[in-house]
Amino acid sequence: MKTAKYRKRCFDQIEGVVAENLALTAEVERLWSEAEKEAKEKAAQEELVLDLTRRLADKDREKRSKSSFLVAVVNYVVDFYDK
Repeated sequence: MKTAKYRKRCFDQIEGVVAENLALTAEVERLWSEAEKEAKEKAAQEELVLDLTRRLADKDREKRSKSSFLVAVVNYVVDFYDK
């Protein structure tokens, strides 16, 4: 009789451990999925920031180029009229 009770208690413990293991496995899978989703979102945000930085640098270069051109034109006109 004691052996049967012992076996039942062991099997009950094993079933509890298996159930807990399944629950933990499901939680780990959920967390991995969430982490992958967040990593993709972060990569997309970083790509957006990089694109905006490039566009800002392009606009800054264009602005500097235009201002350099205008300075050259003004200098040319001033030199022309000084002669």
